[in-house]
Amino acid sequence: MKNRSTIKLFLAVLFYSCLQVNAQNISGIVNAYYQVTAINSAINSVTVDDAAGLYPGERVLLIQMKGAAINSANASTYGDISGIGDAGNYEFGTICTINGNAVTLQANLLKAYDPTGNVQLVSVPSYGSVIVSGAVTASAWDPTTGKGGIVAISASNTIFLNADIDVSGQGLIGGVLINYPVPPFGCDWATTVDNYYLPSAGNGDYTGGMKGEGITPYILNEECGMGKLANGGGGGNNTNTGGAGGGNYGTGGAGGQRAGESFFKCHGQYPGIGGAGLSSFGYSVGNNRIFLGGGGGSGHENNGVGLPGGNGGGIIILDAPTIAGGGGRLLASGLAPLNPTNTDPTQAEGDGGGGGGAGGTIILNATSITGSIVAQAMGGNGSNSSNLVPDCTGPGGGGAGGVVWAAGSGFPSAVVASTTGGTNGVVSSGNSLASCTGLGNGATAGSAGVDLTSYVAPQSTANTCVVLALSPLNYFTGREEGVGALLTWGLNSTADPITSFTIERSVDQAHFTSVATVAASGDSLTYRYSDLTELPGTVLYRLVWVDAQGGTEYSSIIAISRPMSDSVQWLTLQPNPVVDELTTRFFCVGEEQASLQLFSAQGQLLRNYGVALHAGVTTMTLPVSELAAGTYFLVLDTRGGRMAKSFIRARR
Repeated sequence: MKNRSTIKLFLAVLFYSCLQVNAQNISGIVNAYYQVTAINSAINSVTVDDAAGLYPGERVLLIQMKGAAINSANASTYGDISGIGDAGNYEFGTICTINGNAVTLQANLLKAYDPTGNVQLVSVPSYGSVIVSGAVTASAWDPTTGKGGIVAISASNTIFLNADIDVSGQGLIGGVLINYPVPPFGCDWATTVDNYYLPSAGNGDYTGGMKGEGITPYILNEECGMGKLANGGGGGNNTNTGGAGGGNYGTGGAGGQRAGESFFKCHGQYPGIGGAGLSSFGYSVGNNRIFLGGGGGSGHENNGVGLPGGNGGGIIILDAPTIAGGGGRLLASGLAPLNPTNTDPTQAEGDGGGGGGAGGTIILNATSITGSIVAQAMGGNGSNSSNLVPDCTGPGGGGAGGVVWAAGSGFPSAVVASTTGGTNGVVSSGNSLASCTGLGNGATAGSAGVDLTSYVAPQSTANTCVVLALSPLNYFTGREEGVGALLTWGLNSTADPITSFTIERSVDQAHFTSVATVAASGDSLTYRYSDLTELPGTVLYRLVWVDAQGGTEYSSIIAISRPMSDSVQWLTLQPNPVVDELTTRFFCVGEEQASLQLFSAQGQLLRNYGVALHAGVTTMTLPVSELAAGTYFLVLDTRGGRMAKSFIRARR
């Protein structure tokens, strides 16, 4: 029996090792984000700001980030959600056709969407098996464009989580600091500032910290003050009260009051109110909506040493039959506030403290989860406060906990989930008034989030994709040829007015870059192109051209695979995208001298480095700041062969 168990264990390890050898390695930003400007649900079509990079057959996520309605009365009900609208609606789909910036999906839309509520279309890279070999993150949420904050990955076999996926602080934005110096602003012991909303421009004594961002837009001239903004935490009111924590599944914690001041000094009795919890508006099988973590409210600042609100956490979605833990974590927590200009960046030093951001959302849509996975969607802590005068300014409230949502009837034992709310800040030991040291002055912690089960991805299975006109392309094929690949294609007729074809290539199965453009001949039905760049592993190719109506058309994607090097087991690049310095890491089975070459996307050799590899991990840092923005390839030549990785040089 012992020998059989040993053999079974060996075979299991061998099976997973083989899967990883054939899997694609990923790191950096793997999704692309598109702002949706219009929706035509009758024909399953969405219009995006710029469709470049999308292609037919691509898996996508359609999601609305905001759109809730709130009570706007100057009362304790300010910011209460009176209607959720289409906020949090989302679904997965597959692209049928692209015409200009109009993207038609293969199946009917399941849910309603309103583009005025920040709807985005997110590309979802799909793999056979994939290894998260370096840190993966999202483009941070951008409230101006309504894009970002989401990592979504799909695999038909296994996702190997060997490195972190981190969207902490990439959710809704914390309230920014606004300093109200004296003059022209001030305060008076006899003036009570108990307004639930105030303008960001201030008005004499009537000033307040900025509310954290929530799932409803800011109302003009009501951006500040103690009232919450849906799940965005309220800002602290004059004078020097604390901001509140943001909400997600749980409710954000309240900010703290100013305390210990003499009777004839300015009072601060009205801190921020915690961001609303969203548990009754989604996160169920019957009402499947998901949300970014809400931003914390800013503390009231008039001395230039306050703290802003912390950002909420983003969204992670992993979709595969099996997710295998290999040391990587899933991180979607809210952030604690920081002010880098303070002596201690973590605490207010004479102004109000900021509220923590709420935890985000993690979805594990898998039948089997193996190994051990840490999943965190915790609320950020509220900031402490301190002062050098004999009274105590208000600390910040804690951010609420988020959600970890798994498929199946029971929560997977392999997942160690944390959705706790952030702690509230206190008056720090550095304060000169001992009587309130260590006290929260009414600030409270954020309430906890939750671990959920029975997740089902919202996606329609009815394929209504109809290509209205016969494509001019008859076939598109490719095969290995020497060091590169030979690509051939043919047309059905020469009647279509095509001027040129563009060959695009992907080495990470997520991003395509242009390789070459081939001019069309009016009397030719067949074409060929040789890509002379040697890229071991699986390389994807597609063909792009402009049709008679000016719309962009794509061929089906073809894959050409070459054996990977046996001497180098993996290679990672971080960060990716990169601005200044790119760190490469190799794992080699033995010592040898190798060559590391830098190529442009068109295959031009730009640099050649000598690399001394040793057994185990070798790390090398490369300066890339002088490269133009775009896609590049690093190719490692060893005795056993070659291995390639792509990276993006981002703009500053």
